[in-house]
Amino acid sequence: MQNRERRKIADNHYALGATYSASTEGDRQNNLEQAILYFRKALDTYTPAAFPVEWARTQHDLGVIYRELRRGNQQFHLKNAVACLQSSMEIYTAEAFPTEWARTQYDLGLTYLVLQEGNLPMALEKAHACFQAALAVYIPERFPSEWARVQHNLGNLYCLLPDDNRHETLEKAIACYEASLQVYTRETAPEAWASTHHSLGNVYSFLPTKNRTAYLHKAIFHYQASLQVYTFEAFPGNWADTQLSLGDVYRNLPANNPDINLQKALACYEDALKVYTYEDTPERWATAQNNLGITYNLLSTGNEQERLARAIACFQAALQVFDYERFPLDWAKTQNMLGLTYLDLPGDNLQYNLLQAIACFEATLHVYTRETFSLGWAALQNNLGHAYCHLTAKDPSAMLLKAIDYHKAALHVYNRKAFPLDWACTQTSLGGAYTALMQLEQPHNQLYVSKAISYYRAALLVYNREDMLEEWTTIQHNLGNAYANMLDGDRQEHLERAISCYEAALEGFLSLHMEDHARDVRELLAKARADIAA
Repeated sequence: MQNRERRKIADNHYALGATYSASTEGDRQNNLEQAILYFRKALDTYTPAAFPVEWARTQHDLGVIYRELRRGNQQFHLKNAVACLQSSMEIYTAEAFPTEWARTQYDLGLTYLVLQEGNLPMALEKAHACFQAALAVYIPERFPSEWARVQHNLGNLYCLLPDDNRHETLEKAIACYEASLQVYTRETAPEAWASTHHSLGNVYSFLPTKNRTAYLHKAIFHYQASLQVYTFEAFPGNWADTQLSLGDVYRNLPANNPDINLQKALACYEDALKVYTYEDTPERWATAQNNLGITYNLLSTGNEQERLARAIACFQAALQVFDYERFPLDWAKTQNMLGLTYLDLPGDNLQYNLLQAIACFEATLHVYTRETFSLGWAALQNNLGHAYCHLTAKDPSAMLLKAIDYHKAALHVYNRKAFPLDWACTQTSLGGAYTALMQLEQPHNQLYVSKAISYYRAALLVYNREDMLEEWTTIQHNLGNAYANMLDGDRQEHLERAISCYEAALEGFLSLHMEDHARDVRELLAKARADIAA
């Protein structure tokens, strides 16, 4: 076969590959596989020596297709994509083919951005270098669309980049997205404009800062902007994704009346579920169900039992998708929330609910181990402690001792220096458990009284009147009760201490306008004063 005929056949193969690559008809993955087949056939003739430009072009196009190919081992395909794109730059040099070189650098950056095997930070660093290289050619004056596209993906990269200064890195992402909006407008590039606003909403919703509320309002602004393009009719998937994200922001947005924002969050999640279905988008559907459950759990108005029953139904729905084998982290988070909801559920079946909560928490511990998720593990120890503390259907003393063991286990992680509030909360829980144990015996077990006092006093090393008045006041109340029940040693001194604690608690409850609590403390204070006078 003559070279001219071979070239013609190669050109036909390339054209077929390009047609399959661009086709929107039929199965997209089948089309990509056919494109690869024809491009590979073209490369039998297109060699770097005989047809360098055609060879480089085909290598580039193969790289783009491999990046898009989802069927089979995606990471293997991505490595093929990297190899093809790098090969094309043997011909596409910055000097000889600056535009093609910049395009290939950009596509190589996109590939590194999704390459997850091996050293992820190194892959992201390579992606960053590729994008910066592309920007050496893609200047906004000559290549505005390409420049904007690179800026947008640089923003995506900064969102993924692990960094000790997370705030600074995300500020870079914001700067890149805002730069792309100098080119993308709602009129000239509506989809890119909406996508960039959605990305800005994502960054502002996760940006760590003291001024969290202001950033969450910015996130809402950008999500709502994207919804001007992402309508339910035109872009149902994008519309649902934005509703889901909006729901998360409203759920986390502080307010004087949190239920107002929580109701908005519920509406957003319900909207998302108009698109997400168990059959077609199971993971998104399960995420929306899970977030609905969390929101019902957080609401404080309405019938509590009905609300929490709805939350339980949502969590159980999510677990139809989030199973232990495929989604261990999502499964564990949902199990934990289900347990917390059972723990709060009122009604006649309290003991059954507590057993359900314990089962959920114990299941979660299959994923949240002390070695891999120490903080989650510690929180679960406390959750189990709270559940066993109220489990009275069996042997109450044995259940309380079990609760104490769980709370003490949490202190292996929660130390006063690193986690002062969690440490103090656990000390308070231990004080409460020993108080409950004390009350089971008549006369009260003095060892348990002493331990309760010890743990309550420890909590006051963190809880102070100025910053945490309610917690400080509650501890003073509990300490007063413990000292009033202390029979060993100098009874007069114990009663004086009880009176001092009750007086502090009374002052605190009055400042907090907690009249019912203040009335109870007045009665206890009168009794202690009568006892000391007797």
